[in-house]
Amino acid sequence: MFNEVRQGILPLALRRIKRRGDLERAGLLIESLARHWRDSRSFELLIVAPRQDVSLLRANLPRFANIDVSVRPESDFFSIASRFYMMTGWYRQQIVKLQVPALLGFGGYLTLDSDVCCVGDFDGTTFVKDRVAMSRWEPKRHHEWWQHVSGIVGVPYDPTGHGLSVTPNILHGDLAAQVLEHMRFGPVDGMTSLCYWLVRKFGAIPWTEYSLYTSVAELRGNLFDYHAHWDPCYFADDQLFSEQSCVWGADDFERLAKLPNGTDPGGKFIIVQSLARIPIERVREYCLSFAG
Repeated sequence: MFNEVRQGILPLALRRIKRRGDLERAGLLIESLARHWRDSRSFELLIVAPRQDVSLLRANLPRFANIDVSVRPESDFFSIASRFYMMTGWYRQQIVKLQVPALLGFGGYLTLDSDVCCVGDFDGTTFVKDRVAMSRWEPKRHHEWWQHVSGIVGVPYDPTGHGLSVTPNILHGDLAAQVLEHMRFGPVDGMTSLCYWLVRKFGAIPWTEYSLYTSVAELRGNLFDYHAHWDPCYFADDQLFSEQSCVWGADDFERLAKLPNGTDPGGKFIIVQSLARIPIERVREYCLSFAG
């Protein structure tokens, strides 16, 4: 079901106090993709942002010949009456990663956030083996939202099972589309249903984009038509995401920044958590230190 992965989606809302920091991190992500994308055709990156941020992003993001960046407003994909605008920013980002690729008919695509950076070379077929994606997985027992979403979707909860993990990851537009289709109940659209569960389970995390995506595909019986089983993914030579080189706090950064230049990061992408408050210049120096 996968032929290649040469599209990516980045939901991006510039926070008022730190607009410049958010913008610079998105620029670093684009720069890192350009540094490591090894394909004869361009990588297509779609950025979806609130309307008030679009002009600033279009004018200030860097441009590279091998990365085709387009910036579109959320209103291109969500009507003014949509319950999408009633959600908090974190949930809106998750919905963007599902609905926009589904509406645009994406095949395989890469999900990204602005605190993600590319640190290893890849091309359109790096994460595709025998027409299924070598995505990233996690044990379901690690997060309560897997049990919550099982009740919402109507699939049995198995704590020994595994589901698709957090951003960055690789999804397919076909399975993203079936999530919102599954959540539709008669005249009630999928967005309204998902909002209902946010209110009903207030104080908990009732769903995430990846738990919905995984659980609906499990119910429909087509998850492994698109994604390789977790066992080979955990031990694949080309890992999508490296935990060993990620930065979650200032202490992590001070330790990792001392590693010699060219150190193997352990995966093609890492996260440098924005809440760690590390100056963007130091983040850039660290992320670009890995050998291409």
